[in-house]
Amino acid sequence: MLLRNPALIQKGVSLEEHRQQVRDALSPHRLEILRSSRAWIERTERWIKDYMIHGGEVDVEHIAPYLELCVTQRQHDIWRYFRMCSLIPYNRGCGRLLRYILRDAGQSGHPVIGVASLMSPILICRPRDDWIGWEYPQDKDLKRVKLLSCMDLSVCMAVPPYDLLTAGKMLCLAMVSKQVRKDYADKYRNRATPTGVSENRLALITTTSLYGSSVQYNRVRVDGRLVYELVGYTEGYGNTHLTEQEFAQMEQYLWRIGKPQPKGWGTGRSYRLRVYTAYYRERYGLLEAPNHRQPRSVYVAPMGKRTREFLCSEADDLEPFDYQLDYLVAIWKKRWLSRRLNNPDLMTRFRQTDPTSDLLTHQIDRLLE
Repeated sequence: MLLRNPALIQKGVSLEEHRQQVRDALSPHRLEILRSSRAWIERTERWIKDYMIHGGEVDVEHIAPYLELCVTQRQHDIWRYFRMCSLIPYNRGCGRLLRYILRDAGQSGHPVIGVASLMSPILICRPRDDWIGWEYPQDKDLKRVKLLSCMDLSVCMAVPPYDLLTAGKMLCLAMVSKQVRKDYADKYRNRATPTGVSENRLALITTTSLYGSSVQYNRVRVDGRLVYELVGYTEGYGNTHLTEQEFAQMEQYLWRIGKPQPKGWGTGRSYRLRVYTAYYRERYGLLEAPNHRQPRSVYVAPMGKRTREFLCSEADDLEPFDYQLDYLVAIWKKRWLSRRLNNPDLMTRFRQTDPTSDLLTHQIDRLLE
């Protein structure tokens, strides 16, 4: 499907100009979060270097990616630190959640290649719903049940120096592996929603691209099948750009007028989004909060041959793709990694990359200049 980012049409700007506008819009919120987390960041930087590696020390012939599901506090701290390096402001996420660290068993200390996370998807996503075949309002109840078989790939980022070797593509592939399906099944086997619904089969992964187009998700194929399919664009609503101070002021206003939003498991879609919408509804009489004009491209990654039929209750079995992680690693090495290793200029940059030279404390100081 060939689509063009609506933001570029509406604004009449180039893709690079749009990217810079998005970065500028998100920068204040990111800086606010980094500054408020500085004490934790400084404590973490006493040991986080143990999970980094200089590009010149990597034995590229023995790179061996493997997925590590975050279970311990140390794993979550590693994940959080590298996640905060992203230009997108950090948030913990809500609902069902799986966090992963991609590490390299081929190097001493098994350094971090990248981090990823799957979380509960948003309730309203028209491109996703149209692709599945859900129609509103007749499929409202079906959708609420079947969304338990969908997860959103909210974080998928490679870290230096591995980002230069297309490790982002490896993360994309790893997320559709049999291991991830099993982790989801194991974690949610005996967990029901507040309404008593239980489901532990992962049928669909959705994800969005911050800048409205994605080199990372495009052209990712396994056995000739396109793994991530571009199905449309969001309408540009969201709250990532809101600073914590702005959000707190909205919360306080709703409390003052006696219209606070319920918070916690089972209370509905994203709490931040509900507060943002309610604030503009109550204060300005708007049905929706303002459109930030930053639509994101929407991708879907079915986890089985009959994903759509399963999500529409037309099939009991989604007939899952049983991709072993080792098989996906082999595909990545052959199609993407090998090309980078044969690029002398890029490999020079790779060998010179030292991730410890740009720690988060350095980034905070630079943003404050």
